[in-house]
Amino acid sequence: MVAILSDQREAILAAVRDMYTQVASYPARVFHFPTGRDACRFVGYPETVLAPLPELATESFAGVGYPFAAEVIRPGDTVLDVGSGSGTDALVASRLTGTEGRVLGLDMTPAMQEKLVRSAAAAGAMNVHPLLGNTEEIPLPDSSADVVTSNGVLNLVPDKHRALVEIFRVLRPGGRVQIADIVLGRPVSGPCREDPRLWAECVVGATPEADYLRLFRSAGFLEVEVLGHLDYFSGSASAETREVAELFGGISLVLRARKPEEGEAVVEEPLMEEQLIEPPAAAVELERGAVRAHRLLDMGSRTCGEVTPRVRTELRDMAPGQVLGVLSDFARTEEELAAWCRLTGHAFLGSAEKSSARVYYIRRRED
Repeated sequence: MVAILSDQREAILAAVRDMYTQVASYPARVFHFPTGRDACRFVGYPETVLAPLPELATESFAGVGYPFAAEVIRPGDTVLDVGSGSGTDALVASRLTGTEGRVLGLDMTPAMQEKLVRSAAAAGAMNVHPLLGNTEEIPLPDSSADVVTSNGVLNLVPDKHRALVEIFRVLRPGGRVQIADIVLGRPVSGPCREDPRLWAECVVGATPEADYLRLFRSAGFLEVEVLGHLDYFSGSASAETREVAELFGGISLVLRARKPEEGEAVVEEPLMEEQLIEPPAAAVELERGAVRAHRLLDMGSRTCGEVTPRVRTELRDMAPGQVLGVLSDFARTEEELAAWCRLTGHAFLGSAEKSSARVYYIRRRED
């Protein structure tokens, strides 16, 4: 796993808390991820599920999928909603548990907790209770929940293994989980993962899908099953967010899993280390002057999330087969551009020295 230092962890949590305070306080604002009742529809919530919910709950919805497709909640269950936000999922769960069950809405953002309380009152959901706290240290005793549900939260958590161990701990034997979350097609490089602002924007804190599923199994969960995927970031209003998501193959998934019953044999899967993907060898050996760029783009020291959007814009204005030179002194430029070219079909030709920086060559694909 990529190590997160304690000061970075606190900065990440502060950035996430600030972001979702904004979502709670200014629901009409356009964010870089889909929000509100339209976002509920976009990620798969049926109208029959949305109809009974007050606007107060859904206006600050920021989930990434429809975890209730897992169909694991039963009447009378105690449900823990990890990252409950303004209450959309907590209220859906409260209707599924019935009055004989209860729903605990865990969130670390006071503004969202306050909105959850008002949303539950507006819906008449007397079985919904707020719980202020952090996913890495859930303030509940062992074996206290039948189901844990979560929507777009674990990708924001610095220590995902610890969070899953906590979720496992608070579940009763045989307890179930339903999760919607962001996963990646390839890992994010270190400089991007260390930026708290980028963590709050949902992509860089996420994990490659295979590693994400391995985290669940290493925490002790059985029958970890992916129920579906969604091109979640295609619904973003931000071109930059869509570019970064495309670069790293960011999508959302819905999964379900369960905690073993008492005495059930479990073969633990070891927690694997994330491996950064090394950039591929250049498709063409470059010597100084061997490739002529038809256009030169000077990006200076701009970092993750800033280079590829500009490159894409430049290439759109160029003829098929023309070469763009990208001048950059950001250390990860070659890795980011090579990966982006693999995803988009452009040809990454390699790089050469130019003054104190390097120039990276990309040939525009044949449309």
